[in-house]
Amino acid sequence: MSRTRALFGLALFLIAAVGSAACVSVYEESKQHCDEKCQKRARAGEVVIVTIVLVVALISGLACLGSLGTPTKFQQPARGRGTAS
Repeated sequence: MSRTRALFGLALFLIAAVGSAACVSVYEESKQHCDEKCQKRARAGEVVIVTIVLVVALISGLACLGSLGTPTKFQQPARGRGTAS
């Protein structure tokens, strides 16, 4: 469980680092006139960031799903009133 938490924390740190670097880059470029090439680069950066976030969400969801402790065999129900012997 601690390994999953460590990986999740590392993933969140990487997302924050990439996101802040991308924001600074887009902010610096927006000070100037942004032509068509600049717009394409900004959109590509947005696609990369969104893709990274979705992949991290998928991986953390699968990790949580894999850590669930589901039983492989259920108990037989107890015979109660009204059942034939």
